[in-house]
Amino acid sequence: MVSKTSSGTTAGPSRRDVIRGLGAAGIGAAALAAAPRTWAQARAPVSLSFWTFENPQQRPWLHKRIRLFTEQNPQVKVDFQFFPFGDLGKKLSVGFATGTAPDGFVSQDWFMPTWLAKDLLAPLDVQRLGYSSVQSFSDDFTQAFVAGATKDGKVYGYPLWFYGFANYLNTNQFKEVGLDAEKDWPKTWAELGEVAKRLTIKSGERFTRQGFKFAMHAAQWTMIQFNPILIQHGGQWFDAAGRCTINSEAGVKAMTVRASIARTYGAEDPADSIATAPLPQMDWLRERASMFFCHPIPPAAIASQNQKMLNEGYYRPVQYPGVEPGKGFSTTYGFNLVVNARAPKEKQEVLHDLYKFMMSDLADCWKDTAPFTLARKTGWADNPEVRKFPHVDEIIKAKDQGVYLPRTVVYNELADAVHRGVQRIMLNRADIKATLDEIAAEVDRATEASKRG
Repeated sequence: MVSKTSSGTTAGPSRRDVIRGLGAAGIGAAALAAAPRTWAQARAPVSLSFWTFENPQQRPWLHKRIRLFTEQNPQVKVDFQFFPFGDLGKKLSVGFATGTAPDGFVSQDWFMPTWLAKDLLAPLDVQRLGYSSVQSFSDDFTQAFVAGATKDGKVYGYPLWFYGFANYLNTNQFKEVGLDAEKDWPKTWAELGEVAKRLTIKSGERFTRQGFKFAMHAAQWTMIQFNPILIQHGGQWFDAAGRCTINSEAGVKAMTVRASIARTYGAEDPADSIATAPLPQMDWLRERASMFFCHPIPPAAIASQNQKMLNEGYYRPVQYPGVEPGKGFSTTYGFNLVVNARAPKEKQEVLHDLYKFMMSDLADCWKDTAPFTLARKTGWADNPEVRKFPHVDEIIKAKDQGVYLPRTVVYNELADAVHRGVQRIMLNRADIKATLDEIAAEVDRATEASKRG
């Protein structure tokens, strides 16, 4: 059985038919054996705890796969809990500090350095996951992603999804102002500002429509959206000595670009948003903003707020702008299934079998969670059902050419400091350089504190 979730809902969510007609010729049938182990039926009962993040598609799919596993292995019980996307890392940190962390969980990849630095994760037995060796395992995933999940030749994360952000356009609104979204989508940051300004509609001082919208609701979104702007301008989060360098000349240029949509082009009101944690793209979905940087947006999310947009298809993803045309890229990130190092051996073994079962049917995963692209190289991207998904090439391109979030043991502190700084800059018109200096000093203090234990 699978227990009630942290929200109090009962187990067994219904399958979401985001993409209909996906045949039994499954995406991942040849990649891993689909048959689950049934050893639990001959052993003592095992009770596991498992945590993940909330997402309208990904969380129900994980829950479903766990439920199917426990139905086939009835002596395995799983306490399944989930938390808001931006809260999961902090919940886990508290759990490890208090001895209440779960046996297994989904780790956002930017937190892997924190867990690994403190030896909080158990190494995975890749043969138990269906691979002949660590090398064959590593070869099946993007190398940069694997690098964040390995240490000293051992694997600590079993990759799930892996995707990048894109710039989502409302193509009808482009047409309204005489622009062709296929040709006129912004290729540079200056073009983003000019196009956003052209798309903006105001009634007096009030925005009827914002030409572009940055997320302001959560630290994680602030980091994801700003990360490539910083890197494109030649900046970096830390120097070789580990000191935060967001306040460098490149950092000031990047933050000036981040602020320019509102400050220079007048195409955004940072305080005017209806975004929510489940739907950060709400302003775009409700057509209150013409462009928004976002992860792949599922059709179900569009349908939930704007059936007309989905039916008529007047939207499309394009790549991030760049400092130079054609050289834009976004943040790319992913998620790992991991095992708590403090979990007893028998629980670690069951988690391996559970994880293998969960990822044994990539057809089912894509069907329920498209267009969230998978981390695995093999067994899904060439499937006809994947290929016919609208603009899938743009979605995959964003994944393949994106850059990672900073890998640091003080990620939470960095994200919170940057988020507060962006709020001061955008809502209070604080000085950019002075604010970045404050952010860098705060992060450096956190880094020093982490070294002291």
